[in-house]
Amino acid sequence: MRNKTEVISIVLFLSAFTMLVSFGRQGAERKRNNEYENDVKVIKNSKEHSIHHLKILGKFGGMDVPEDQIFDNPVDIAVSKKGGIYILDSKDNNIKIFREDGSFIECFSREGSGPGEFRRPWILDIIEEEIYIADTGNGRIQILTKDGQYLRSFKVPIDFGQGMEFDSKGNIYLNTKGFRSPKIISVYNSEGHFIREIGDLEGKSFEFFDFTLIKKQIRNGEIPDSFKNDLLLIVDNNGYLFAVHRALNKFKKFSPKGELFAEIEIKTEEYKNIYKAFLKKNESEENSSIYWALYYVNDLAVDEKGNLYILLNEPSRMIIYVYSNDGRFKVKLIGVEDSIFRIAISYDKYLYALSQETHFIYKFKLDFE
Repeated sequence: MRNKTEVISIVLFLSAFTMLVSFGRQGAERKRNNEYENDVKVIKNSKEHSIHHLKILGKFGGMDVPEDQIFDNPVDIAVSKKGGIYILDSKDNNIKIFREDGSFIECFSREGSGPGEFRRPWILDIIEEEIYIADTGNGRIQILTKDGQYLRSFKVPIDFGQGMEFDSKGNIYLNTKGFRSPKIISVYNSEGHFIREIGDLEGKSFEFFDFTLIKKQIRNGEIPDSFKNDLLLIVDNNGYLFAVHRALNKFKKFSPKGELFAEIEIKTEEYKNIYKAFLKKNESEENSSIYWALYYVNDLAVDEKGNLYILLNEPSRMIIYVYSNDGRFKVKLIGVEDSIFRIAISYDKYLYALSQETHFIYKFKLDFE
């Protein structure tokens, strides 16, 4: 009996030792792939990229369409659960709806300050089959039914072109850029009441935009602080917020409570070409107080699995970098030769891409996995 007990003890000891060695190896592997700064995970992705070419399944829109379907300045796209494709136009101040096959359904809204009217709308989102619109010219968020009937609105300090995003509860996240704010993101609830500010700034806060100084910094090869803190924002299904820097090669992930969860490095060969074009445009502008901003990124999307899609500001071809929910690079998607400004992912995993230049809407199947 004693010998049997000793054998069992030895076996248990060896099993525990093996598990400790295994955990140690896994921990060492995680440390090699991740670094930590002040308890924040810093992920450095490889330069090697898996590439997938997207095939066009459909295309509609463009310039040669009936008058009621013509876009003036399409700025955003969203897809409902039933497959309706909603296009927001900031100059026509309306929303046009199409079916998945591209057939036109209807157009609603107009310019104005009344209920359901817009002035320079910027962002469109669909939450629980209600339409949320950032009506920047009227300084408010409007909520409409999916067929355009006014429901309610609330005031928030929003600007055209500002990075902003809604979560599933209708809360809105606004990029401050560090303008008169010690943090990079302000959060308001679905009634327009301020909740909190989150995220540390890159560089310093500022009280006003010094255009001459910004132009000087650009010509000296520096990135102005307002550029460093220019973000695009998107929230996944679990309430985690992705904040992608438009002029830096990284993005951040925040928890639903606003805590910085991870900082992820972006490595792309395209960023160098975008930066060169940015410098060239600013060098050709002789006015010392006029400058062109640096935008590496045009838009973001997330799918049902929480994968993050980053659309690059590439005028000649659609290029999207896809990252897993934990910040690991997955694949580089290459699509149509067009200047794509906005993207949206449907519930049945189709990717829709909007060109602000040709006014075409393209449909792709996300079949890279």
